[in-house]
Amino acid sequence: MLRDGPTLMDPAVLQEASRIPPDARTHFKVCRFIMEAGVKLGLRSIPIATACTIYHRFFTEVPLESYDPYLVAMAALYLAGKVEEQHLRTRDIINVSHRYMHPRSEPLELDTHFWELRDSIVQCELLMLRVLCFRVSFQHPHKVQSAHPGREWGKCASYGLTLHSSLLH
Repeated sequence: MLRDGPTLMDPAVLQEASRIPPDARTHFKVCRFIMEAGVKLGLRSIPIATACTIYHRFFTEVPLESYDPYLVAMAALYLAGKVEEQHLRTRDIINVSHRYMHPRSEPLELDTHFWELRDSIVQCELLMLRVLCFRVSFQHPHKVQSAHPGREWGKCASYGLTLHSSLLH
């Protein structure tokens, strides 16, 4: 199928992409990891969104260079599972993460490296809680509609948006 407009190989698109700061690229890649790992772990959309939010909020408080972003992402998945009542085992997070980062390698053995990684995730979770002052519960935008099923929804004509009736008063 032929497309009109710029493609990924156009010089203008490549030049624009080169202007993206390295930190933003890292955060994009790590959040993509969080979403893919979350799906593989069987998480619903709310815990995945919570994990991404925890990850981003953590890195608004600390410099990226100070911590391994993928370790922070694994800890964010672990913490989000707790916050949203969809608990995960650290072993599952480690195995899915290892498979994501090393797709052709053998599963991790339950050796010293595994236990050190598990301890790092738990310690990182505690650090994240402290840095975020234990504020890790969020009101996600798409949660509003599902919180009030069956209620009357009104139209906001000027924007073509649908709003919950309690928000219109």
